[in-house]
Amino acid sequence: MYAKAIKVKLMHGRFDLFKVIMDSINACNEYIQDDDIIALSSKFVAMSQGLIINMQNIKPASDALDYAERYHMDARISELVLREADHIFAGIPGFILAVKDGMIAPNAGIDRSNVMHGYAILYPSDPFRVADMLRDKFLLYANKRVGIVIVDSRLMPTRIGTTGVALAVSGFEPVIDKRGSKDLFGNVMRVTLNALADCIASTANMLMGETDESRPIVIVRGLNVKMSSRDYDWHDLAVAYDQCLYIRGLAGSNILKS
Repeated sequence: MYAKAIKVKLMHGRFDLFKVIMDSINACNEYIQDDDIIALSSKFVAMSQGLIINMQNIKPASDALDYAERYHMDARISELVLREADHIFAGIPGFILAVKDGMIAPNAGIDRSNVMHGYAILYPSDPFRVADMLRDKFLLYANKRVGIVIVDSRLMPTRIGTTGVALAVSGFEPVIDKRGSKDLFGNVMRVTLNALADCIASTANMLMGETDESRPIVIVRGLNVKMSSRDYDWHDLAVAYDQCLYIRGLAGSNILKS
């Protein structure tokens, strides 16, 4: 497998995502091949959509003020979380534990790092549509069949530090079904599925970095993936939270009461 991070000039305001991707790849003397996977930082995508919020313009409603008092956090952040989250479980000081687009995300993925002081950045809007659009543009303008992964960094339960996770995919099967195959000892796999898109996202996240690296694009090459033109959504990457092993296991505790 080959993976190459692509440096991008600091961007301000909305921009043409595909053009910046291509210009940045060319500026790094890199190129695209058929069946490459193009991994993109979720913040990079969100910036292209102009989803950078001036916190001075946020007026918290009463429920946001309640959450802010309960969890000792900025009421403007809790207001944004309530707007963005699909479901809220609970919280700890500074964070609200929420579900966004099928994934558990502290503060519904809203972040104040790698953005100007006094601003916050949201998750990309309709990330699967964005991934499809980019895949189509690579085929139309570069004559290359590629896969797209939009990558976020995420804390994993009980683990120290962040790793990568796929917010959206296009162009390839994101999960490899191993059920029915046998292990080294002949045991039949009954529940095993390989989260290929998340594995790619973790590799890309390591190369992208988390601070001032400015490498929001990673070209991944040489993987034996099953390319596909079908439409995907979050159900192809995640289970509903009420079916999650961890959440179901903790449902009786005070940690995850709504």
